[in-house]
Amino acid sequence: MLRSLVAGALASIFLLSCMSQAPAVQPASQAAQNSSDGFFRPASLGDTRLKGVRFLGKTVSSIDRSLDFYRKSVPMELVSRYRIPADELYLPAMLSGSPGEIEVALVRTPTVFLQLVDFDPDAATPPNAKPVNEAGYTHICFQSPSSDSAFDKFRNAGLQLVSRGSGLIDLGGYGVRYSYGRDPDGTMIENEVVDRPRRGDAAWITHIGAATFDADRMTEFYTKFIGYGARRRGEYSGNPRIDAIADIDNLSLKSSWFVVRNLELEFWEFVSPETSQRPTPMVDRIGYSMNAFEVTDVDAEKDRLEKLGIEMIGPAKTSKGWKIFYARDPDGNIISIQQNLSAPEDQSIDDLLWIDPTVF
Repeated sequence: MLRSLVAGALASIFLLSCMSQAPAVQPASQAAQNSSDGFFRPASLGDTRLKGVRFLGKTVSSIDRSLDFYRKSVPMELVSRYRIPADELYLPAMLSGSPGEIEVALVRTPTVFLQLVDFDPDAATPPNAKPVNEAGYTHICFQSPSSDSAFDKFRNAGLQLVSRGSGLIDLGGYGVRYSYGRDPDGTMIENEVVDRPRRGDAAWITHIGAATFDADRMTEFYTKFIGYGARRRGEYSGNPRIDAIADIDNLSLKSSWFVVRNLELEFWEFVSPETSQRPTPMVDRIGYSMNAFEVTDVDAEKDRLEKLGIEMIGPAKTSKGWKIFYARDPDGNIISIQQNLSAPEDQSIDDLLWIDPTVF
């Protein structure tokens, strides 16, 4: 729907619009699998057992407060909630402290689960407002139709805006408007309000975004991890509207996007100002903690990844019917592969798989 836009508008379309359709420049090695509109699409899903993203991990100060905030704005269904020892689920190398009992809530959205974890459920934890350009997972994106904007609902629920101004920002008149804001924990979310929605839900998660030190390195890693290449890549600078979304002047960016069967993965290298350093990512810090992928055979997938040089952090964990391996990407972000051994079927993502990467 965006192919008729002029070249200057196309540069803006790329930013943050994960579900839009715009041309992209791809490495020559991928050209054989490119479609006529310039997007990379894999000929097949390759030698991978990856279904898609099962959940996006989010460490919170209060599960009750988080549920109350998000339920006012977007569709969410609490699937399960329980307390367990932290070491049942996590390895010591993933923790900055020595937590005891943690509280976990699995929440279903139209496209992916969220796993909310409170590492100190009987005490308050202060917010953590991670800078927009700090390395690591920075935001998840909610799309909603312009006829019933989730952005307005988030504002009414207390969303603290990061983007400049009091409303959404239109990058180029192509039917998508944007804004960043923070929830009660200081964790950032993106709103994309679209005139021509791809789905009929009131709102849905389209992607998780991360800031990186090296977009090329991350693209190489996730091509191995997922089993096929980036959907598109781009470089952007000199756009005051992009600066306004991030509330950072004179931005220069490099980026890549990957698509799996229910979600997109978005990576931004802040060239200027540079992506900022941060401590080694740990799951017990407030904010987005991990990207968890569901697979059909976790042992076989572990073997495939290790042959590609992607090492697991430690031995498998088994919790609530799931067998789980953890790893880190080149920036240290935690990722996991998980197989449903005996958990209820409604905790898997089979009915959330709405994207075919070979044609999307």
